[in-house]
Amino acid sequence: MNRKRKILIIGAGGILILALLGWLFLFIISSPYRNQIPPLPEMKSLSIPLQEQLSQANRKARRNPNADNLGILGLVYHSSANYEKAKVCYQLAIKKNRSKWHYSYFLGYLNKEMGESAGAVENFKTVLRENPRAYHAWYYTGEGYQNMGLNDKAEMAFKKISNLREKNVPANATIRVDYFPLRTYANYQLARIYMKTNRIDLAEKTLNGILKDNVTFGQAYRLLGNIYATRGDI
Repeated sequence: MNRKRKILIIGAGGILILALLGWLFLFIISSPYRNQIPPLPEMKSLSIPLQEQLSQANRKARRNPNADNLGILGLVYHSSANYEKAKVCYQLAIKKNRSKWHYSYFLGYLNKEMGESAGAVENFKTVLRENPRAYHAWYYTGEGYQNMGLNDKAEMAFKKISNLREKNVPANATIRVDYFPLRTYANYQLARIYMKTNRIDLAEKTLNGILKDNVTFGQAYRLLGNIYATRGDI
């Protein structure tokens, strides 16, 4: 074997060793995340498509526990109403990469579904630190504060979006589909707060403003009826 060939073999061996060491390093630093991935649930009671979806997402997350793989596993658990396992996966995804604000959003929405208003507010605030134009996060933050009885803070959150126009809302900022503009719902919540805090005239004005732009928004009519009944107008 000539000297040049020996050098090539030694070089190739060195590269292989470095690659193996790199893989081992990545495996070791990922182990704390991998070890916290929740075990799969009892699969027999689940539909075949859900079994396949869970198995595939779980396999990918364990093989490579990056933020997206952990978050996607959380989404699969979330969509199948396995909230506790979803929560663990979202938390791991956020810990892995805090700039992936979508997983804080999904965790906040999970908190909201579970009636955990304080947790929802904290997670939506995390979203807003990363992306202040995630307007639905402002809305859900306001709802969380309302549920906690913190009307002043709720009012501030809703006012962040109450005057928006759709052309100012980037398409990728909307994570749900609504029948009415988001500002309409925010103004409706503001009207509810105004009623609760005895600012009846401001509530009426806000509701009339909603109906001027959205004549079919039925909730506004019902709340206006409550105002008229309270004042003895009807």
